[in-house]
Amino acid sequence: MKVYTKLPESHQDKLLARIELERSVILSRLLKTIQAVLVVTLLAIGCLFLPPEKLTNMSEPFEHLSVLMLGMLSVSIVQELLRGVLMRIISGVRPSLRFAGAYLYAGCEAYFPRREEQILNLLPLFLTTILLVILFLLTGDMSWKWIIWIILIVDICFGIRYAYASMRFSQMPDDILVMNLGPTYLVYSGHADAEQ
Repeated sequence: MKVYTKLPESHQDKLLARIELERSVILSRLLKTIQAVLVVTLLAIGCLFLPPEKLTNMSEPFEHLSVLMLGMLSVSIVQELLRGVLMRIISGVRPSLRFAGAYLYAGCEAYFPRREEQILNLLPLFLTTILLVILFLLTGDMSWKWIIWIILIVDICFGIRYAYASMRFSQMPDDILVMNLGPTYLVYSGHADAEQ
C-alpha cells in the first residue's frame, strides 16, 4: 500500500485508535511489568549457559562496566536512528527525534499502512538483536559474553513497546493508516465511526 503525506478523504475524521506508549499509565505499567519479567527470565536463562561467577570476577571491571553502560545507553538510540532512517526511506518525509520520558523516539508526519508500520516497529529491533547475537557467539571470553547478554536483554526490553503496538495493529482492519509520532500512534481507518 501507499504511504500518504496527507490523510486520504476515505480516512478523514475516522480515528480508530490512539495508542499512547508513555502517557497511558495503565499501558506504561503493563509494558514495564512485561519488561521486568523478561529481564528476570533472560538473566535466569543466561545463568544456565554462562558461569555466574564470571559476571562478578571480571579481569578488567572498569572496561567491562564502561562497555556495559555505553551498550545499554546505545541500543535504544541505535534502534530509534534506524527507525528514523527507515521512515525517511519508506515515506520520503523527514522524521523527527525527541525524548519522551526517559526514551528517545523517532516520529514522522506521514500515514503508513499496517505492513509498513510493522516493518518500522520490528525491523530495527530485529537488526540490533541479530548484531548482538553475532557478537555474543563470536566472543570467547565468558565475562564479555555476560556483558553482551545484558545489553541484549536491554535491547529486547526496549523493543517490547514496539512489539505491543505491532500486535495491536494486527488486530485492526486491513485499511488502517498509522501516523507514528514517537510515543503516540494515531490510527485511522475508513471503517472507523469514532475513536476507540
